[in-house]
Amino acid sequence: MDLGNVPGRELSSPPRLRAWLLAAKYATRNGQQLKVKELLIEVLAKADDDFYFIMRYMIETYQDFGEKTFREIIRRVRPEEEKMMSQFAHEIVEKSKPKWLQQGRQEGRREEAAHMLLSQIQYRFGDVPNRDVEKIKQANLPTLEKRILQIFEAKSLDEVFRP
Repeated sequence: MDLGNVPGRELSSPPRLRAWLLAAKYATRNGQQLKVKELLIEVLAKADDDFYFIMRYMIETYQDFGEKTFREIIRRVRPEEEKMMSQFAHEIVEKSKPKWLQQGRQEGRREEAAHMLLSQIQYRFGDVPNRDVEKIKQANLPTLEKRILQIFEAKSLDEVFRP
């Protein structure tokens, strides 16, 4: 069944199932998740014991929601458990960070290595031809690190790019 064609309010009549189906329907719809926040709050209020599990699922899959949004949902759905649930949300968000944070760090290291290599080449050999600038911009981190070391022994720009 394609949940995409079923309006959120019509997914199911049992409230617990509706909450699960709504959460699942928007899990992969980045850019649309915030639009259903109010409806999610409404259905989560009726999700009973499934609330914790649905929240955990959403925290792990909803990229449009940040910690602030999850805290708001918890506060509005289960205000009596805000402190405990806020800690729960914080822990889950912190656990999910390494996936995207590590990717961001790797990309940052790669960009910094590319910048360093370009600077060293310009200092040692002068202007860098566009074809070499493009090679550097597209190179992965291990390749850039190798080139950075090769520049110390290179007598020409071509030697920096030797295999």
